Amino acid sequence: MERDIRSGRRLAKAAGFCILLALSAPAGAADLNGFLREKGHGDVALSYTAESYDEFWRGGDKISDDGVGEVDTRTLSLWLAYGITDRLTFVGQLPYVDTEGDGTGNFEQDDLQDVTALALYRLASFGGNAKSSFVGAFGLRTIASNYEPNSPVDVGDGTADWLFRVIYQLTWRRIYVSQQVGFDLRSGDAPDGYPFYTEVGATWGPVTYNLFYSTLRAEDGTDIMDPGFTFPSNKEEYSRIGGKVYGRITDHFGVSGAYFTTLDGRNTGESSGVSLGVNVHY
Repeated sequence: MERDIRSGRRLAKAAGFCILLALSAPAGAADLNGFLREKGHGDVALSYTAESYDEFWRGGDKISDDGVGEVDTRTLSLWLAYGITDRLTFVGQLPYVDTEGDGTGNFEQDDLQDVTALALYRLASFGGNAKSSFVGAFGLRTIASNYEPNSPVDVGDGTADWLFRVIYQLTWRRIYVSQQVGFDLRSGDAPDGYPFYTEVGATWGPVTYNLFYSTLRAEDGTDIMDPGFTFPSNKEEYSRIGGKVYGRITDHFGVSGAYFTTLDGRNTGESSGVSLGVNVHY
C-alpha cells in the first residue's frame, strides 16, 4: 500500500508538469490533464517550440502557395502553476511568437501573443488503486500586444476568449489516462471552438512519458478566399498527435522535450514541431 502511495505521489509530481508541454504547443494553451498542485506549491517553466510547414489547408483542400512559402514559427513561452488550495490550481501562460514565411509575400511577425489564465478545480475524486477524478476549468485568453491578426502568417487571432474545460482522469499506479472536453467562447468574428485533448502517460523512476491526441472543431466560420473573409473568421480545425518526455533532475528542477505533427485540418498549416523546456518546482 505504501509503495502504491509513493508511486502515485511521484506520478503526480512528474506528470503534473506535462501541462507545460501541452501549453507550449501552438493553439493548445488550454489543453490540460487532471493533475493539480498542492496548496502553496507550484511550478515556473520556460519552453521553446520550433515548428514549420510548407503546405496548408485552404478550406478542405491541402495546397502550397508561392506567396506564403515555407512558414517557420518559433515560440518562447513563460508558464506557471500555483496551488491555491489542494483542490484549486491557477495556471497562466504568456508566449512570445516569431513567425515568417519565405515566399514572395515576405510575411513576417514577431510579438507577444495572447496571455492565458485558467483556474482548475477538482470537482470529485474516488477509487482506490485505480483513482478517478473530475476537474473543471474556467479562464480567459486575450491579446497581449498590438499585433496584426488579419494576415496569412500572423502571431494570433487578436481575440478575447472565454475558456471552459471538463477533464476526466484515471490514475492507476504509474499510469494515467486523461480526457478533456472544452468550449471556447470567442470574440469578434472568430467562430466558437470545441477543443478535445486526450493524454496517456506513465512514470518510470524520474521520467514521465506520454502520448497525446489534440483536435479542434469550430462551430462555423469562413474558408480562406471566401468573399469578404478575414483570417480570424476562418473555420480553423485540426487534429494533431505527439509525444512528450519529462525528466526530474532533482525534486525542484526538471527538463522536458516533445514532438507533434498535424494529421489533418481546415484553414491551418500542416505543421510539425519540437518543444524543449525547463521547470522549477517550489
